[in-house]
Amino acid sequence: MSVDPDRRARRRRLTRAERWAFDGVGGALVAVGAVGIVTPGLPTTVFWIGAVVCFLKTRPHAVRPLLRTPVVGPAIKGFLRWRPFGGGRRKAGR
Repeated sequence: MSVDPDRRARRRRLTRAERWAFDGVGGALVAVGAVGIVTPGLPTTVFWIGAVVCFLKTRPHAVRPLLRTPVVGPAIKGFLRWRPFGGGRRKAGR
């Protein structure tokens, strides 16, 4: 079983409605995460990870400020490098 190297080139483009939906959900998750900074008991990192996943589909340049956040940025990077999301290297033969 071989993997097609041009898989990214054939990825379906998002429609305008899908882009707006991802942007809206990502913006809402950033806002809830920002409220979580000042509200005790409300997590921030979980919401910002969701926002990063949404923004990676529509606006990859918008992810950079979230990844540069000193406290939450390393946690988000670690989650995105987790193997189910494409991070890590697989050994040959598997």
